[in-house]
Amino acid sequence: MKGDVNGDGRINSLDLMLVKRHILGLEKLDGEAFNAADVNGDGKVNSVDAMRIQRHILGIETIKQPK
Repeated sequence: MKGDVNGDGRINSLDLMLVKRHILGLEKLDGEAFNAADVNGDGKVNSVDAMRIQRHILGIETIKQPK
C-alpha cells in the first residue's frame, strides 16, 4: 500500500519517520518499503513523498492506492 512504509496496514507517523530517515541517509529503504514510500511513483523517495504522507496523516489529502 502506498504510504504504508512499515507494512502494518496503516499510514501514520511511523511511516513518515521512516521516509525522513531515508531522506537524511540514516536508514535505507528498499524493496516493498521503498515502493510504498515512493508515493508519487517517480522512482525516488524524497521530500515530496514525505509531504504527501504528512498531508494524508493530517487529513488534508488522501493517498490514492493503485488498483
